[in-house]
Amino acid sequence: MAIEILRRRPVAELQPGKAALRLITSFEGLSLKAYRDSVGILTAGYGHIGPDVTEGMQITLKQADDWLAEDIAEAWDIVRTSVQVPLTQGEADALTSIAFNIGRVPRSMLAALNGGLSDKGEAYSPGSYGSALKQFVRNCRAGGVPLRGLYRRRLAEACVYSDLPFENACSISVVQLEVDASKNIVPSGTTSLEDTLMRARQDVPIMRPDATDVMRAPWPTAIDQPIPRQSTEAIPVQLPVPDEDELLLDQPAAPPKADAKGSPSVHPQPVPAAVPSVSKSEPAKPSNSTQAPMSATVEKSAAAPASPPPAPVPPPKPVIIGPQPINPNALPNNADTSKNMADSTRMTGMILVGIGTVVQVVTLRLGVGTAIGAVFFDLTRDPVVITLVVTAIVGGLGWVTKRNGKKTFAKGADKAQGGLY
Repeated sequence: MAIEILRRRPVAELQPGKAALRLITSFEGLSLKAYRDSVGILTAGYGHIGPDVTEGMQITLKQADDWLAEDIAEAWDIVRTSVQVPLTQGEADALTSIAFNIGRVPRSMLAALNGGLSDKGEAYSPGSYGSALKQFVRNCRAGGVPLRGLYRRRLAEACVYSDLPFENACSISVVQLEVDASKNIVPSGTTSLEDTLMRARQDVPIMRPDATDVMRAPWPTAIDQPIPRQSTEAIPVQLPVPDEDELLLDQPAAPPKADAKGSPSVHPQPVPAAVPSVSKSEPAKPSNSTQAPMSATVEKSAAAPASPPPAPVPPPKPVIIGPQPINPNALPNNADTSKNMADSTRMTGMILVGIGTVVQVVTLRLGVGTAIGAVFFDLTRDPVVITLVVTAIVGGLGWVTKRNGKKTFAKGADKAQGGLY
Protein backbone atom coordinates (compact mmCIF):
# COMPACT_ATOMS: atom_id res chain seq x y z
CA MET A 1 0.00 0.00 0.00
CA ALA A 2 1.48 3.30 -1.09
CA ILE A 3 1.88 6.15 1.39
CA GLU A 4 -0.31 9.18 0.67
CA ILE A 5 1.23 12.53 1.60
CA LEU A 6 -1.45 14.89 2.94
CA ARG A 7 -1.35 18.43 1.62
CA ARG A 8 -3.62 21.42 1.86
CA ARG A 9 -5.42 22.66 -1.23
CA PRO A 10 -7.68 25.65 -1.89
CA VAL A 11 -11.23 25.14 -0.68
CA ALA A 12 -12.56 25.63 -4.20
CA GLU A 13 -10.78 22.42 -5.28
CA LEU A 14 -12.27 20.26 -2.49
CA GLN A 15 -15.55 18.42 -1.96
CA PRO A 16 -16.99 16.64 1.12
CA GLY A 17 -15.53 13.15 1.40
CA LYS A 18 -16.47 9.80 2.90
CA ALA A 19 -15.28 10.86 6.35
CA ALA A 20 -17.87 13.65 6.44
CA LEU A 21 -20.61 11.20 5.45
CA ARG A 22 -19.58 8.73 8.18
CA LEU A 23 -19.48 11.47 10.81
CA ILE A 24 -22.92 12.85 9.97
CA THR A 25 -24.74 9.53 9.61
CA SER A 26 -23.10 8.07 12.74
CA PHE A 27 -24.14 10.89 15.09
CA GLU A 28 -27.39 12.03 13.44
CA GLY A 29 -28.84 8.56 13.08
CA LEU A 30 -31.72 7.63 10.77
CA SER A 31 -35.36 8.10 11.63
CA LEU A 32 -38.11 7.62 9.05
CA LYS A 33 -40.60 9.23 11.42
CA ALA A 34 -40.51 12.85 12.56
CA TYR A 35 -39.33 13.45 16.14
CA ARG A 36 -38.21 16.32 18.34
CA ASP A 37 -34.53 16.58 19.22
CA SER A 38 -33.01 17.58 22.56
CA VAL A 39 -34.08 21.21 22.16
CA GLY A 40 -37.55 20.42 20.79
CA ILE A 41 -36.95 20.96 17.04
CA LEU A 42 -38.81 18.65 14.63
CA THR A 43 -36.32 16.36 12.89
CA ALA A 44 -36.59 13.52 10.37
CA GLY A 45 -34.26 11.39 8.26
CA TYR A 46 -30.54 12.05 9.00
CA GLY A 47 -31.05 15.07 11.25
CA HIS A 48 -33.02 17.05 8.65
CA ILE A 49 -34.91 20.07 9.98
CA GLY A 50 -37.02 22.69 8.29
CA PRO A 51 -40.56 23.65 7.38
CA ASP A 52 -40.96 20.48 5.28
CA VAL A 53 -40.84 18.37 8.47
CA THR A 54 -44.22 18.18 10.18
CA GLU A 55 -45.47 16.53 13.33
CA GLY A 56 -45.96 12.77 12.98
CA MET A 57 -44.91 12.57 9.34
CA GLN A 58 -43.27 9.44 7.95
CA ILE A 59 -40.78 9.40 5.08
CA THR A 60 -39.13 6.80 2.87
CA LEU A 61 -35.46 5.86 2.81
CA LYS A 62 -35.06 7.58 -0.55
CA GLN A 63 -36.47 10.80 0.91
CA ALA A 64 -34.00 10.57 3.79
CA ASP A 65 -31.09 10.09 1.37
CA ASP A 66 -32.21 13.04 -0.77
CA TRP A 67 -32.48 15.33 2.24
CA LEU A 68 -29.03 14.15 3.41
CA ALA A 69 -27.42 15.05 0.06
CA GLU A 70 -29.08 18.49 0.11
CA ASP A 71 -28.07 19.21 3.71
CA ILE A 72 -24.42 18.18 3.11
CA ALA A 73 -24.30 20.43 0.04
CA GLU A 74 -25.60 23.36 2.08
CA ALA A 75 -23.08 22.70 4.88
CA TRP A 76 -20.21 22.53 2.40
CA ASP A 77 -21.37 25.80 0.82
CA ILE A 78 -21.08 27.40 4.27
CA VAL A 79 -17.52 26.12 4.66
CA ARG A 80 -16.53 27.15 1.13
CA THR A 81 -17.74 30.71 1.52
CA SER A 82 -16.46 31.30 5.07
CA VAL A 83 -13.00 29.65 5.11
CA GLN A 84 -10.28 31.53 3.25
CA VAL A 85 -7.24 29.28 3.78
CA PRO A 86 -6.28 25.95 2.15
CA LEU A 87 -7.49 22.79 3.90
CA THR A 88 -6.72 19.10 3.88
CA GLN A 89 -9.51 16.67 3.06
CA GLY A 90 -9.87 15.76 6.75
CA GLU A 91 -10.11 19.40 7.81
CA ALA A 92 -12.77 20.04 5.15
CA ASP A 93 -14.82 16.99 6.25
CA ALA A 94 -14.70 18.00 9.93
CA LEU A 95 -15.79 21.56 9.17
CA THR A 96 -18.63 20.22 7.00
CA SER A 97 -19.87 18.07 9.87
CA ILE A 98 -19.93 20.91 12.42
CA ALA A 99 -21.59 23.25 9.90
CA PHE A 100 -24.22 20.53 9.24
CA ASN A 101 -24.90 20.27 12.98
CA ILE A 102 -25.03 23.91 14.09
CA GLY A 103 -25.65 25.61 10.76
CA ARG A 104 -22.37 27.61 10.68
CA VAL A 105 -18.65 27.50 11.34
CA PRO A 106 -18.01 28.81 14.87
CA ARG A 107 -16.60 32.31 15.11
CA SER A 108 -13.59 31.27 17.19
CA MET A 109 -12.70 28.62 14.59
CA LEU A 110 -12.95 31.08 11.70
CA ALA A 111 -10.75 33.53 13.61
CA ALA A 112 -8.05 30.88 14.00
CA LEU A 113 -8.24 29.84 10.34
CA ASN A 114 -8.69 33.19 8.61
CA GLY A 115 -6.99 35.34 11.23
CA GLY A 116 -8.59 37.88 13.53
CA LEU A 117 -10.21 38.12 16.97
CA SER A 118 -12.17 35.27 18.53
CA ASP A 119 -15.27 35.59 20.71
CA LYS A 120 -12.94 35.78 23.72
CA GLY A 121 -10.85 38.58 22.23
CA GLU A 122 -7.90 36.32 21.29
CA ALA A 123 -5.96 37.46 18.20
CA TYR A 124 -4.88 34.80 15.67
CA SER A 125 -2.79 34.98 12.55
CA PRO A 126 -4.15 33.34 9.38
CA GLY A 127 -3.56 29.58 9.18
CA SER A 128 -3.59 28.81 12.94
CA TYR A 129 -4.78 25.26 12.30
CA GLY A 130 -3.78 23.99 15.75
CA SER A 131 -5.77 26.72 17.49
CA ALA A 132 -8.78 25.91 15.30
CA LEU A 133 -8.55 22.28 16.44
CA LYS A 134 -8.98 23.31 20.08
CA GLN A 135 -12.24 25.14 19.29
CA PHE A 136 -14.21 21.94 18.52
CA VAL A 137 -14.81 20.91 22.15
CA ARG A 138 -16.05 24.41 23.02
CA ASN A 139 -19.15 23.95 20.84
CA CYS A 140 -20.84 21.09 22.67
CA ARG A 141 -23.74 22.98 24.26
CA ALA A 142 -27.43 22.85 23.41
CA GLY A 143 -29.54 25.48 25.12
CA GLY A 144 -26.49 26.49 27.17
CA VAL A 145 -26.01 23.00 28.65
CA PRO A 146 -23.07 20.73 27.66
CA LEU A 147 -24.37 17.43 26.27
CA ARG A 148 -22.41 14.21 26.19
CA GLY A 149 -23.60 13.33 22.70
CA LEU A 150 -22.47 16.68 21.32
CA TYR A 151 -19.16 16.41 23.19
CA ARG A 152 -18.54 12.98 21.62
CA ARG A 153 -19.36 14.44 18.20
CA ARG A 154 -16.94 17.35 18.66
CA LEU A 155 -14.18 14.94 19.66
CA ALA A 156 -14.90 12.79 16.61
CA GLU A 157 -14.78 15.86 14.37
CA ALA A 158 -11.44 16.83 15.95
CA CYS A 159 -10.09 13.36 15.08
CA VAL A 160 -11.22 13.65 11.46
CA TYR A 161 -9.79 17.21 11.38
CA SER A 162 -6.45 15.60 12.37
CA ASP A 163 -6.85 12.84 9.72
CA LEU A 164 -7.36 10.16 12.38
CA PRO A 165 -10.05 7.49 12.79
CA PHE A 166 -12.73 8.33 15.36
CA GLU A 167 -14.82 5.15 15.78
CA ASN A 168 -12.90 3.59 18.70
CA ALA A 169 -11.49 6.72 20.33
CA CYS A 170 -14.93 8.39 20.49
CA SER A 171 -17.13 5.41 21.33
CA ILE A 172 -19.89 5.88 23.88
CA SER A 173 -18.10 3.64 26.39
CA VAL A 174 -14.89 5.71 26.31
CA VAL A 175 -15.90 9.39 26.28
CA GLN A 176 -16.94 10.82 29.65
CA LEU A 177 -18.44 14.24 30.42
CA GLU A 178 -18.93 15.73 33.90
CA VAL A 179 -20.84 18.97 34.42
CA ASP A 180 -21.12 20.89 37.70
CA ALA A 181 -24.12 22.75 39.08
CA SER A 182 -23.15 25.89 37.15
CA LYS A 183 -23.30 23.98 33.83
CA ASN A 184 -19.55 24.09 33.47
CA ILE A 185 -17.44 21.16 32.31
CA VAL A 186 -15.34 19.52 35.05
CA PRO A 187 -11.95 18.66 33.45
CA SER A 188 -11.06 15.99 36.01
CA GLY A 189 -14.12 13.92 35.09
CA THR A 190 -14.16 14.63 31.36
CA THR A 191 -12.25 12.96 28.56
CA SER A 192 -9.79 15.48 27.19
CA LEU A 193 -9.08 16.25 23.56
CA GLU A 194 -5.44 15.25 23.97
CA ASP A 195 -6.31 11.79 25.33
CA THR A 196 -8.78 11.23 22.51
CA LEU A 197 -6.26 12.14 19.82
CA MET A 198 -3.63 9.92 21.44
CA ARG A 199 -6.08 7.02 21.52
CA ALA A 200 -7.01 7.65 17.89
CA ARG A 201 -3.37 7.57 16.81
CA GLN A 202 -3.08 4.06 18.22
CA ASP A 203 -5.70 2.92 15.73
CA VAL A 204 -3.76 4.20 12.72
CA PRO A 205 -2.22 1.27 10.80
CA ILE A 206 1.48 1.39 10.09
CA MET A 207 1.81 2.68 6.55
CA ARG A 208 4.59 0.94 4.69
CA PRO A 209 5.48 1.53 1.04
CA ASP A 210 4.85 -1.25 -1.39
CA ALA A 211 7.95 -3.42 -1.65
CA THR A 212 7.55 -3.69 -5.42
CA ASP A 213 7.76 0.10 -5.75
CA VAL A 214 10.81 0.49 -3.53
CA MET A 215 12.89 -2.65 -4.00
CA ARG A 216 12.57 -4.98 -6.92
CA ALA A 217 14.50 -7.63 -4.98
CA PRO A 218 13.96 -7.60 -1.20
CA TRP A 219 16.96 -7.60 1.05
CA PRO A 220 18.00 -11.14 2.07
CA THR A 221 17.64 -12.07 5.70
CA ALA A 222 20.42 -13.54 7.79
CA ILE A 223 19.00 -17.06 7.56
CA ASP A 224 19.00 -16.90 3.79
CA GLN A 225 22.74 -16.28 3.71
CA PRO A 226 24.63 -19.60 3.28
CA ILE A 227 27.55 -20.04 5.66
CA PRO A 228 30.76 -20.21 3.60
CA ARG A 229 32.67 -23.43 4.17
CA GLN A 230 36.38 -23.40 4.61
CA SER A 231 38.18 -25.27 1.88
CA THR A 232 40.38 -28.11 3.17
CA GLU A 233 42.46 -28.40 0.04
CA ALA A 234 46.22 -28.10 0.42
CA ILE A 235 46.11 -27.47 4.22
CA PRO A 236 49.22 -28.92 5.93
CA VAL A 237 48.54 -30.90 9.11
CA GLN A 238 51.31 -30.82 11.75
CA LEU A 239 51.93 -34.11 13.52
CA PRO A 240 51.94 -34.10 17.35
CA VAL A 241 55.20 -33.02 18.95
CA PRO A 242 56.75 -35.74 21.20
CA ASP A 243 57.16 -35.11 24.93
CA GLU A 244 60.46 -34.18 26.51
CA ASP A 245 61.04 -37.77 27.67
CA GLU A 246 60.63 -39.08 24.15
CA LEU A 247 63.27 -36.88 22.51
CA LEU A 248 66.40 -38.52 21.18
CA LEU A 249 69.51 -38.24 23.35
CA ASP A 250 72.63 -36.49 22.18
CA GLN A 251 74.86 -39.16 23.82
CA PRO A 252 74.51 -42.94 23.66
CA ALA A 253 73.28 -44.76 26.72
CA ALA A 254 75.55 -47.06 28.79
CA PRO A 255 75.49 -50.76 27.97
CA PRO A 256 73.11 -52.83 30.13
CA LYS A 257 74.49 -54.33 33.35
CA ALA A 258 74.49 -58.07 33.84
CA ASP A 259 72.82 -59.57 36.88
CA ALA A 260 74.14 -62.41 39.02
CA LYS A 261 73.26 -65.02 36.42
CA GLY A 262 75.06 -63.16 33.69
CA SER A 263 71.94 -62.12 31.85
CA PRO A 264 71.41 -58.53 30.89
CA SER A 265 69.16 -56.49 33.16
CA VAL A 266 67.08 -55.26 30.24
CA HIS A 267 65.33 -57.63 27.90
CA PRO A 268 66.35 -57.02 24.33
CA GLN A 269 63.71 -55.28 22.31
CA PRO A 270 63.80 -54.13 18.73
CA VAL A 271 64.64 -50.45 18.64
CA PRO A 272 65.83 -48.17 15.84
CA ALA A 273 69.54 -48.07 15.20
CA ALA A 274 69.78 -44.41 16.14
CA VAL A 275 68.02 -44.89 19.49
CA PRO A 276 70.31 -46.00 22.38
CA SER A 277 69.32 -48.58 24.98
CA VAL A 278 67.61 -47.42 28.12
CA SER A 279 67.52 -48.51 31.73
CA LYS A 280 64.56 -50.28 33.33
CA SER A 281 64.84 -48.30 36.52
CA GLU A 282 61.85 -46.07 35.65
CA PRO A 283 58.86 -46.92 33.49
CA ALA A 284 58.57 -45.27 30.12
CA LYS A 285 56.08 -42.45 29.78
CA PRO A 286 53.08 -43.30 27.56
CA SER A 287 52.88 -41.37 24.32
CA ASN A 288 50.97 -41.34 21.05
CA SER A 289 54.15 -40.72 19.05
CA THR A 290 55.43 -43.30 16.55
CA GLN A 291 58.89 -43.20 18.14
CA ALA A 292 59.89 -45.72 20.80
CA PRO A 293 59.34 -44.42 24.39
CA MET A 294 62.43 -43.82 26.51
CA SER A 295 63.06 -43.33 30.21
CA ALA A 296 64.01 -39.95 31.56
CA THR A 297 67.02 -41.35 33.50
CA VAL A 298 69.83 -43.02 31.59
CA GLU A 299 72.76 -44.73 33.27
CA LYS A 300 76.01 -43.62 31.73
CA SER A 301 79.11 -45.79 31.80
CA ALA A 302 82.47 -44.15 32.27
CA ALA A 303 84.20 -47.04 30.54
CA ALA A 304 82.17 -46.79 27.42
CA PRO A 305 84.14 -45.37 24.52
CA ALA A 306 83.06 -42.08 23.14
CA SER A 307 81.15 -42.40 19.95
CA PRO A 308 79.94 -39.75 17.54
CA PRO A 309 76.43 -38.51 18.22
CA PRO A 310 73.74 -39.97 16.01
CA ALA A 311 72.61 -38.02 13.01
CA PRO A 312 69.59 -35.83 13.72
CA VAL A 313 66.35 -37.29 12.56
CA PRO A 314 64.62 -34.92 10.13
CA PRO A 315 61.12 -33.83 11.19
CA PRO A 316 58.26 -35.54 9.43
CA LYS A 317 56.90 -33.84 6.40
CA PRO A 318 53.49 -32.25 6.79
CA VAL A 319 50.62 -34.30 5.43
CA ILE A 320 48.73 -32.57 2.67
CA ILE A 321 44.96 -33.05 2.67
CA GLY A 322 43.32 -32.96 -0.73
CA PRO A 323 45.03 -32.56 -4.10
CA GLN A 324 48.59 -31.31 -3.84
CA PRO A 325 49.46 -28.03 -5.56
CA ILE A 326 51.27 -28.39 -8.84
CA ASN A 327 54.65 -26.72 -9.16
CA PRO A 328 54.70 -25.11 -12.62
CA ASN A 329 58.50 -25.16 -12.68
CA ALA A 330 58.73 -28.86 -11.91
CA LEU A 331 58.48 -31.30 -14.83
CA PRO A 332 58.03 -35.07 -14.57
CA ASN A 333 60.97 -37.33 -15.24
CA ASN A 334 59.54 -38.45 -18.57
CA ALA A 335 58.70 -34.90 -19.74
CA ASP A 336 59.93 -33.84 -23.15
CA THR A 337 62.42 -31.03 -22.53
CA SER A 338 63.83 -30.96 -26.05
CA LYS A 339 61.47 -28.15 -27.13
CA ASN A 340 63.47 -24.95 -27.42
CA MET A 341 62.57 -21.27 -27.37
CA ALA A 342 62.58 -20.99 -31.19
CA ASP A 343 59.43 -23.18 -31.42
CA SER A 344 57.49 -21.35 -28.73
CA THR A 345 54.65 -18.86 -29.15
CA ARG A 346 56.60 -16.21 -27.24
CA MET A 347 59.38 -16.35 -29.85
CA THR A 348 56.86 -15.71 -32.60
CA GLY A 349 55.48 -12.73 -30.69
CA MET A 350 58.97 -11.28 -30.21
CA ILE A 351 59.69 -11.60 -33.95
CA LEU A 352 56.44 -9.84 -34.85
CA VAL A 353 57.17 -7.03 -32.37
CA GLY A 354 60.62 -6.55 -33.87
CA ILE A 355 59.33 -6.49 -37.45
CA GLY A 356 56.59 -3.99 -36.56
CA THR A 357 59.04 -1.74 -34.71
CA VAL A 358 61.56 -1.75 -37.60
CA VAL A 359 58.84 -0.98 -40.14
CA GLN A 360 57.55 1.91 -38.05
CA VAL A 361 60.98 3.45 -37.49
CA VAL A 362 62.18 3.07 -41.08
CA THR A 363 58.92 4.30 -42.57
CA LEU A 364 58.83 7.32 -40.28
CA ARG A 365 62.40 8.35 -41.05
CA LEU A 366 62.15 7.82 -44.80
CA GLY A 367 58.73 9.43 -45.01
CA VAL A 368 59.74 12.54 -43.05
CA GLY A 369 62.97 12.91 -44.91
CA THR A 370 61.38 12.53 -48.33
CA ALA A 371 58.60 14.95 -47.43
CA ILE A 372 61.08 17.62 -46.28
CA GLY A 373 63.16 17.18 -49.43
CA ALA A 374 60.11 17.49 -51.63
CA VAL A 375 59.08 20.69 -49.90
CA PHE A 376 62.40 22.42 -50.57
CA PHE A 377 63.18 21.06 -54.05
CA ASP A 378 59.78 20.62 -55.65
CA LEU A 379 57.34 23.49 -55.66
CA THR A 380 54.39 21.40 -56.83
CA ARG A 381 54.44 19.51 -53.52
CA ASP A 382 52.70 16.50 -55.05
CA PRO A 383 55.47 14.16 -53.81
CA VAL A 384 54.82 15.45 -50.31
CA VAL A 385 51.24 14.20 -50.34
CA ILE A 386 52.18 10.88 -51.88
CA THR A 387 54.99 10.40 -49.37
CA LEU A 388 52.77 11.17 -46.39
CA VAL A 389 50.02 8.79 -47.57
CA VAL A 390 52.47 5.94 -48.23
CA THR A 391 54.16 6.59 -44.87
CA ALA A 392 50.84 6.45 -43.04
CA ILE A 393 49.82 3.19 -44.74
CA VAL A 394 53.13 1.40 -44.22
CA GLY A 395 53.51 2.78 -40.70
CA GLY A 396 49.99 1.59 -39.87
CA LEU A 397 50.87 -1.92 -41.07
CA GLY A 398 53.94 -1.83 -38.86
CA TRP A 399 51.87 -0.73 -35.85
CA VAL A 400 49.35 -3.58 -36.41
CA THR A 401 52.18 -6.12 -36.72
CA LYS A 402 53.79 -4.85 -33.52
CA ARG A 403 50.48 -4.98 -31.61
CA ASN A 404 49.75 -8.54 -32.78
CA GLY A 405 53.25 -9.55 -31.75
CA LYS A 406 52.68 -8.25 -28.23
CA LYS A 407 49.41 -10.22 -27.98
CA THR A 408 51.15 -13.37 -29.24
CA PHE A 409 53.98 -12.91 -26.76
CA ALA A 410 51.53 -12.44 -23.88
CA LYS A 411 49.61 -15.54 -24.95
CA GLY A 412 52.78 -17.59 -24.95
CA ALA A 413 53.71 -16.23 -21.51
CA ASP A 414 50.35 -17.41 -20.12
CA LYS A 415 51.00 -20.89 -21.50
CA ALA A 416 54.47 -20.92 -19.95
CA GLN A 417 53.03 -20.35 -16.50
CA GLY A 418 51.01 -23.55 -16.94
CA GLY A 419 54.18 -25.60 -17.56
CA LEU A 420 54.04 -25.44 -21.38
CA TYR A 421 55.87 -23.39 -23.99
